[in-house]
Amino acid sequence: MTSGDAVFVYGLLTLPEVVYAITGKQFAMQQASLADYKSYGLSQQPGDTPIPALTVSPGHLQHGQVLLGVLPADLEKLDFFEELDSGLYLRQKVRVQSSGLWLDAWCYMVGPALVPYLTGEWSLQQVSEEHKQHLITQLIPSMLTTYHNLHASSGTTTKAAPLSED
Repeated sequence: MTSGDAVFVYGLLTLPEVVYAITGKQFAMQQASLADYKSYGLSQQPGDTPIPALTVSPGHLQHGQVLLGVLPADLEKLDFFEELDSGLYLRQKVRVQSSGLWLDAWCYMVGPALVPYLTGEWSLQQVSEEHKQHLITQLIPSMLTTYHNLHASSGTTTKAAPLSED
């Protein structure tokens, strides 16, 4: 069994090159599905990278992938990328099905700050090669610079508090 956590991804994080740009690691990935959730697009400016947000949707089956062996330091970078501290996304434990097995996995859901902006369908096909390159060569490096500066100034690492399950 792989050490570390599983993370269910359904949007930009299904792209191995995006995950690598954030974490500096390549993770084993396998197809997975999550019952009673659906990804929506977010209203935004024309030309912006299409961004998905996952929310509860009874009766829907969200397809995605599971990243395996995600260590706490990697999860911390993914949390920063998903802007957990701003309320844009929340990280919660979910139960996904993958390769005929049920797995507990972390998942990034829409947070209260984004709920009013959910609109229409989202698919990976909406993300152009230019969007991917902008994300990998500009947005993520800028985000990582901020991340490292925050950690250097505080002298400590921060950990997102796990959300309680109801």
